[in-house]
Amino acid sequence: MGSSVLDGQTQIRGKCQYWRERMDEYERWDPDIKFTAKKVTCACFVEGRVWPVTVATLPEDCPERDHCRYHIPMY
Repeated sequence: MGSSVLDGQTQIRGKCQYWRERMDEYERWDPDIKFTAKKVTCACFVEGRVWPVTVATLPEDCPERDHCRYHIPMY
């Protein structure tokens, strides 16, 4: 997974175009934390919802994709 994928700005192929994933800046470079355990903040920047997860538990897409009137898949 490239560093730009978890930058909070890059659209993620196969996920809603409004979905963003940002790795915690303090944990990003901490060698004592396993990559899969690092914290990630996921957000729908249209709805303003935020989900705190880890790299290992990143959702396949926005958890509210079935209820969001703005959901547009990014292909």
